[in-house]
Amino acid sequence: MKISSVFNNEDAILLAAMIFQSYQLFEKRTPILPKGLNLRFTIHALAGVEEPGEEVFGFIAESQDKIIVVFRGTRTFKDNESDQDLYQVMYPYVRNAGKTHRGFTCIYQSARNELIRELNKLSTTKRLLVAGHSLGGALAVLAALDIAINTPFKNPVVYTYGSPRVADPVFASRFNQTVKNSFRIFNVHDIIPTLPAQAYPTPFTKEGLFYRHVRSKVPLSFQLNSLPVRNHEIVCYFKKLSQHNPNFTRVLCDENLGFCPDTGVCVPFIGICSEEEEDEE
Repeated sequence: MKISSVFNNEDAILLAAMIFQSYQLFEKRTPILPKGLNLRFTIHALAGVEEPGEEVFGFIAESQDKIIVVFRGTRTFKDNESDQDLYQVMYPYVRNAGKTHRGFTCIYQSARNELIRELNKLSTTKRLLVAGHSLGGALAVLAALDIAINTPFKNPVVYTYGSPRVADPVFASRFNQTVKNSFRIFNVHDIIPTLPAQAYPTPFTKEGLFYRHVRSKVPLSFQLNSLPVRNHEIVCYFKKLSQHNPNFTRVLCDENLGFCPDTGVCVPFIGICSEEEEDEE
């Protein structure tokens, strides 16, 4: 696995488990956080196209030295409606920052003011991490550029897992210039990071649509038997990342019972074809 020298697998493992807890919160279960981290704010947003409805999309947690913002991925029909709304709009929070996926942007817009207001209550001396899985990875990207430009938190650290493409090349370039510590973790057997397509030529729209991933990519490779969707689940991303630092993972899970996901569903693929890693833009 080729990764940036700044990439921190302890951060990646911790944040994957935090995202898992955001799904628990969505399911109306009390999230279990590591010792020293406290829930500060629950993120609500509107999902859906024709009749948007409010849903829990994540939370902000805080400790003595860090602030963590996490976003969950698709779970409802309305979430899926937003995923499919792939026309583009101008990114509304930074001038001349290109165009972004309309469905993702509408969700973020509905949560944005409260999210920024809550962050502005917290200490800028603390390290800020922003993370998301799937649709939540797209929201994390949209939030991170906004935060870096429009709040005192100028250096957010971003980890996304199985994120789709979020925006056009102009936005991707501006994001890459501004958010220096961003890591796009993806499984080469996960279909979601290949969506939306890089280009939708005319006559799809008058000028066509173009999508590009943000940096920096961190490819993983795992292929699972049970269901194709397992190649995308945050639980299985957590399991794969944990294999790169089992001692840290063991201590994290043992000291915080119920925090780490059960990875028993992540059954490896067994077949006659060898697994080959692929590269992805």
